[in-house]
Amino acid sequence: MIDFAINIETIYPGMEVCEKIERVSAAGFRAIEFWSWHDKDLADIRRVCQERGVSVKAFSGTSIYSLCDRAHSQDCIDWIRQSLDAAKMLSCDKLILFPNHFTPNGCADFRDQYSHTAMLANITHTLTRLAPVLEANGVTALVEPLNNLGGDAGMSLTTTEEGADIVRAVGSERVGLLCDVFHMQLMHGNLLRSITNNLGVVKYIHLADAPDRHEPGTGEINFDFLLRGVAESGYAGTVCFEYFPAGDTEAGFPAVKKLCDSISK
Repeated sequence: MIDFAINIETIYPGMEVCEKIERVSAAGFRAIEFWSWHDKDLADIRRVCQERGVSVKAFSGTSIYSLCDRAHSQDCIDWIRQSLDAAKMLSCDKLILFPNHFTPNGCADFRDQYSHTAMLANITHTLTRLAPVLEANGVTALVEPLNNLGGDAGMSLTTTEEGADIVRAVGSERVGLLCDVFHMQLMHGNLLRSITNNLGVVKYIHLADAPDRHEPGTGEINFDFLLRGVAESGYAGTVCFEYFPAGDTEAGFPAVKKLCDSISK
């Protein structure tokens, strides 16, 4: 059965993290996700989550290093080791790993150093080296292909198929694919088939409508069709709503809850 979570990073802009957790808990959400951990008070997050009965499903395990940069492969692994300590503190068993890390101007761009093929090979190399560490810690790394539009033109991994190929090449149960349907829609569409054709490696799904990355029902994606198809295919992992509200945060919750309820029936 699919379980649902909500990313607290993109909602309630300007609000303190722990208050966000309290708000989403009051709204009925029982699982959260966020981005970086190193700029947050993890002890406070753990305390509020325990008080509210909220679990942390995933957070970003990479911040200042890129999977696609072979020159800093060991640095990337060392940083992820620190992320594993954070995951243990929060009783979280999934880390989201980006192909390229982000700067204030967009994603880090390595196209002047590596070919596209080389960057994909670099990602595979680092994940293969990382896999035994993940296995020893009981944590799953979720590799997320992202779009390469605008300031993110240098993004190295942008399609579901390339991501699935990398995960299969690594061959570890602790390395899986994160399918973000917002990025998928921008890059190639064919959402349901792209997910179900790779069901063996898909371990997490992100939802936001396209093209503006707002809540479901504000764009062009038929989420009812998509999620029903995903559920019928046998997917039993987490679906996390990671969107920027089109208006007031809580005004968007009914659409999210309606979708969750329709799939949970």
